[in-house]
Amino acid sequence: MKTQKGRCLLIFMVSLFLLFTPKQTFPLSHIESLEGLKGVEVIVEELKPELEDYNLSVIQIQKEVEAKLQSAGINVLNKEDNEKIQPSRQPYLYIKISSCKLPARRPFFAFYIDFALNQRVKILGNTQLKKYIFYCPTWYKSELGAVSGKELSNIIEIVKALTEKFIKDFQTANLNK
Repeated sequence: MKTQKGRCLLIFMVSLFLLFTPKQTFPLSHIESLEGLKGVEVIVEELKPELEDYNLSVIQIQKEVEAKLQSAGINVLNKEDNEKIQPSRQPYLYIKISSCKLPARRPFFAFYIDFALNQRVKILGNTQLKKYIFYCPTWYKSELGAVSGKELSNIIEIVKALTEKFIKDFQTANLNK
């Protein structure tokens, strides 16, 4: 009897999941979503002050990412140019570094880096939602790690590596276009 109730519950849960799962989905590292972009805006989320105490700054990260993009031939756009050149998509690279100082004698940090290309998306079907502008990640990478205060510059190296992955996918999507 117990087994039958468990099976029924499992079938019910799977049915609910299938009912509410979107019919058209794609992975967040979808290279094709980068096709036709004429450039990107770069936005870096504010860092915790404890990271800035070790000479890691938003400006430093922003400059590193923008320099790598430009050297690869990808246009770095400001907000106004992005809205003017690509009004229907307005893509931007969003970089967020979450960190936590770990309890130890020496300064030690756990970190998580979100690196996403967000674009405007259109909601199909629901006329009420069509009125709103939504931004959604269409390409995404992340990295998790830990470093000592002396090694905090390794975070910049990881950001550079994630930028390289984006550049490679961007160039693949826009090859011969």
